[in-house]
Amino acid sequence: MLTSKRRRKKMGFYKVTVGVMGSSKSARAIAEVQNLKVRNLKTLVIKPELDTRDGGYICSRLIKDKVKADILLNPEESLPIDEIISNNYDYIVVDEFHMLSEMQVKELYQISAISSTNVSMYGLRMSWKGTPFSSAALALAYADEIEIIKMVDKDQHTLSHHIKYTNGIPSPLGENENTIVVGDLDKTSYTTVSKLDFYKIYKMLGQVEK
Repeated sequence: MLTSKRRRKKMGFYKVTVGVMGSSKSARAIAEVQNLKVRNLKTLVIKPELDTRDGGYICSRLIKDKVKADILLNPEESLPIDEIISNNYDYIVVDEFHMLSEMQVKELYQISAISSTNVSMYGLRMSWKGTPFSSAALALAYADEIEIIKMVDKDQHTLSHHIKYTNGIPSPLGENENTIVVGDLDKTSYTTVSKLDFYKIYKMLGQVEK
């Protein structure tokens, strides 16, 4: 029994929180980091370098607070697993994890499996093309705990998809772009919709099966 308890203490948990754009993911990540630091828990903050909107900070449109990332991960970069474990972090908090590579998602899972460091991830499930991000699919498969931030429209349909508009017109699904980014807001915008509305719009464009 004692051996079993010791083994459990050595393993962290791997929690994944997902939601659509505007569902307070980054605000929750900021609040978690602040709460952990108030409790004097050693915390490592990570965000992908591909998220260029706020530079080296986790920011939210919903709150004024922001948190500086300790590590900005390049898509080709491996996590320094041994260094992170030797630093005895209590928590790793990752924002916009869907922009990480599958390798990086796996490395974060490995850290939670071979050390007592808990990993908490925030991000999107779906790209604007209506397909899961590969990194999100992997993270959800690894997760010990999954939280889905639910948002609904006026008809109580769950908002789960995004539509990219360019100059007021839905962008073709065949466009060579696999991530949601903030571009020229005069030309590009994103709308969060239910899967019903997503398929209605693209059905009209002849881009999905009837």
